[in-house]
Amino acid sequence: MSIALIRRRHFLCSLVPFLAAPVLLADAVEDKVTAIRALYNEIEGAKLRTRVIEFEAQDEPLAGTCTLHYQGDKVVKVHLAYGAGDHGASDEYFYYSEGKLFFAYASDGYWSFTGETLPNGESETIDSTTEHRVYVENGAVIRHLEKAAKSKNPEALPGLLAKAKNTPGEDTDRATRLVHRGGKASSVQDAAGVIALMLEE
Repeated sequence: MSIALIRRRHFLCSLVPFLAAPVLLADAVEDKVTAIRALYNEIEGAKLRTRVIEFEAQDEPLAGTCTLHYQGDKVVKVHLAYGAGDHGASDEYFYYSEGKLFFAYASDGYWSFTGETLPNGESETIDSTTEHRVYVENGAVIRHLEKAAKSKNPEALPGLLAKAKNTPGEDTDRATRLVHRGGKASSVQDAAGVIALMLEE
């Protein structure tokens, strides 16, 4: 066997681990996502005790509710529902296992004027909703998915969102903010604590 052939075979063999690595990494992430979904379903199916904190900022257009869901004496889920100004509102859900955030979901809705006028003389508006699903391990995002829809008929949005496909998340700032907020949301005690968390940069 020639030296050139031996070297070629050695080179090809050395490539195998590098070519296989992305597949192995993808499988590892998929396994973690599957485990996260199982934890999520477990919490969603459990009977939880809840405590609601209402909040309204004095100097900012921010108001809503923070609902903490307890399993025993541990917070396993937090739901933040709030409006920030006249044109938008959001729902954020955070899920915990052993006190650590493992999943965050957000639905961000807002409306704007289209610039057109309706037959009745009113300004036409369009509603938009973007959903974020963020899978977390040890404070780091391992998968971020987004889906979005918009319509001039607000009642059509749920159906449009249901049909929309999840795509790899592009708004990394939103995902980062969700992980940061979710990491602290389970420890809030009162309205002042919720507002302070919401106003953190």
